[in-house]
This record gives sequence, structure tokens and C-alpha cells, in this order.
Amino acid sequence: MTQSHVAIVAFPFTSHAGSLFSLARAMAAVAPSSHFSFLSTKRSLSSFSTQHLLPNISLLPISDGITPPHVASTHFEAIELFLKSFKESLRDGLKAAELAEGCQVRCIVSDLFLWLAADVADEMAVKWVPVRTGSPLDLYARLNADLIKEIVGVGDEAVRSYGDKLLRFLPCLSNHRATDLPYGLNTGDPNLVYHVICDRMARKLPDSDVLVTNTIQGLEPNLDSYFKQNFTNYFPVGPFHLLNPSQKEPPTDSYNCLSWLDRHQPATVAYVSLGTIAFLDPSELTSLANGLEASGVPFLWSLKEETQSLLPSGFIDRMNETGKGKIVPWTPQTSVLKHSAVGAFISHCGWNSVLESIVGGVPLVCRPFFGDQTLNTRSVSYVWKVGVAMDGGVFTEKNVVRAFDAVFKREEGKKMKNKMNELKDMVIAAVGENGSSRENLKRLMKIVCGS
Repeated sequence: MTQSHVAIVAFPFTSHAGSLFSLARAMAAVAPSSHFSFLSTKRSLSSFSTQHLLPNISLLPISDGITPPHVASTHFEAIELFLKSFKESLRDGLKAAELAEGCQVRCIVSDLFLWLAADVADEMAVKWVPVRTGSPLDLYARLNADLIKEIVGVGDEAVRSYGDKLLRFLPCLSNHRATDLPYGLNTGDPNLVYHVICDRMARKLPDSDVLVTNTIQGLEPNLDSYFKQNFTNYFPVGPFHLLNPSQKEPPTDSYNCLSWLDRHQPATVAYVSLGTIAFLDPSELTSLANGLEASGVPFLWSLKEETQSLLPSGFIDRMNETGKGKIVPWTPQTSVLKHSAVGAFISHCGWNSVLESIVGGVPLVCRPFFGDQTLNTRSVSYVWKVGVAMDGGVFTEKNVVRAFDAVFKREEGKKMKNKMNELKDMVIAAVGENGSSRENLKRLMKIVCGS
């Protein structure tokens, strides 16, 4: 008999759904007598393997809001259409989940980006449990956006005028600058869909007495204190991807990345991956390629096939001939970052990538684009000192060479590696038996499953 029926609702864009799915599997493993209906769009669900799906998890599609023959022309339009029909789609999805399982949903767990799920939970008189899959520091900034706007001001000119002064009026941001704040908080077009989402989620979150974050207790102690003071039930249970029951099958490695890494000495290879959404303009892409070649450091680069055609003429052939570089459309990133040959991760500094780099004990070379990435970059390079940021925030040939010299050749690179290993040890302890993330997950399940 099912103890409780829980609906988990994923934001179906970028890496959000994959992150929440990892948490869903962990929750299902902790509560095997409860059932978990995981809801997202058909396209989003298609990326998950059902071969090793736990028996108490089911995948249910909800509408993406796009009515054929219309096709979303941009990523932003796809999000807007999805959100426009989300409440109706969620109601339909929950009815289908209840019909399939034969019992009512008692709790809705949703990505915080889907703050609208709280309204549906209210209609059903069930618990809403919001989950922040991205950076908790970014969430803190969003929750304090009004104060930031009041003191720093609004607009690019206000941020420039504030200069590089530290944001000491906010304890958790006292080592960060106004220029590190996420674009859209007090700069940019406030009507852009991502900016609207972030503003609305921050204004809706205080309605909940529960908050789940993808981090570990102690990584940012000031944040722990803040969230504990503001939420009766605060659960840092990350990194989500480490909570999954172990799988014995080898990782998918269609392009033989791991065997290529096997041929290299420890900590001698740079891994390059800038996420799935952000892209470099052709001139900066060329600068990155030239910097990689000029550095002489072997590299593995995850780069979409359509973007590879924009690389400098002859670059791929030279890298293949010399064996200095391997450029592929996809890599098993978590396995790559755990490989002993990888000595640096050139990244956009999305939160999942930062966590995966910590787990691998690999220093970061940061080139942020948007969202939480600028705050994460400051934490990595200035607060934790486990990586370096690109001078001026962009790739140039000189910047890349300089960063690689720091990480691979200088004493500061050894210090970064040592500090990163300290963070790695903290993470491994947190997800281990009786670790803080494991214990917090057990506490969370008592609320989610009502027992």
C-alpha cells in the first residue's frame, strides 16, 4: 500500500530538470513505500533513462504550452509559452498522476522557478515544497533585491558608480561586488522572462516555511544562518547528483573521452565546457581556441557540432594530428571531472558545474555569462580561492595562457588544488553515512511524506 503520493514538478529547461530528477531518485530511495510522480514536458522527460528507474517513480508528461503547428522561435519564447499554460497543464498532470496511482497527491515538490505550483498546491490544500536547484547565494541576492536596489541603485550606470566596493551591508555578500550581482536583479530588461521568473520566485518563497537547496551545510556558513532564521524547515541536501543510489554500469562515453584521458598524466589536462545555453561569439571562440593551442596544455573540449564549424581553419586537424586536443559534441562530465588526468575545468560557472568540479577536486577557470554565474565566479576565485576568473570577463588568447600558467605551473595552482580538495572532503562527508545532507534528506522526507 502506498504510504504517500508525492508530485515532483521540474522546470524543463537547461539543467534544472536533471538536477531535480537526481533529488527525486534519492527521495524515492529513502521512502520506498511512497510513490513519486515526476512531471515535466515530454521533451524534458525523454532525456532520462527509464532502464534503472526505481519502482516507486513514474514519469508523467505535461504540456509545453506550444500548440501545433506553431513552433517556438527562441528559447525565451518556449519558456514564456510553457509558463503561460503551466497552471492548467499542472492540474491536468496531477489528475493523470492520481488516476494512474489510484490515490491523491499529498505534497507538491517543485523547482522554485515554478513558483506557480504553490497556487495549485493551495487549491488542493496540500503542502508545497520549493527546491532551489541553482546557487543558494543567488537566491539570497534575489531575496534582498529591494535593499540592493535601494543602496546600489538601478541600472548599469548605478552599478558602475558603486564601483568595486564590497556589498558589506549584506553579510552573505560582504565579499562580493555590485558587478558580481546577477544581470537582471538591478540591471537589464526587467521584463525578460528569466528576470521575471527570478523576481516572482523570490517574492513567492516567503509564503513557504520550507526550503530545499542543492548545497551542503557549512559550505557557506553565513547562508546557513540566514536560511535557518527565515525558514522553519531549511534543508541543504546537495549535491543532488551524489545522493543517487550507486549504479554499477559504466558511464556512457560515446566519444571515448575517458580512454583518451587515460593516456595522460595526472592533473595535466584542461577540460572545457561552457554549458548548454550560453555561446561565444566567433571572435571570442577564436580567442579561446588560440589560447588553448598557445598554452600547450592538452585539452578535452565539449563543443556542439554546429559550433565546431566556427573554429579557426585547420584548428581541429592540428589538434587531432598532434594529439594535443580532443573536441567532441558531448562528454560524460561528472566522470571526466573525476578523472585523475584533469587538472582544470574551463567553465561558465553554473552551479551544477561548480559542484561537480568540487566533487572532482578540480580548480576552475571561470568565464561567466548570466544568472548565478557571476556570483559563483566571485566565490570560486576570491572567496574560496579554488580557481581564477578571466580578466575583463572574456576569453582572450593572453587571458587563457595566463590562467593556465596560474593553475598548471605556479605555486598558486597547487594552493587552489589543495583548497579544492578541502571542499571535496566536506562534500564527501556531507553525502556519506550520517553526513549532514543525508540526515537533512531524512528530515525532509518526514515533511514530504507526512510521517
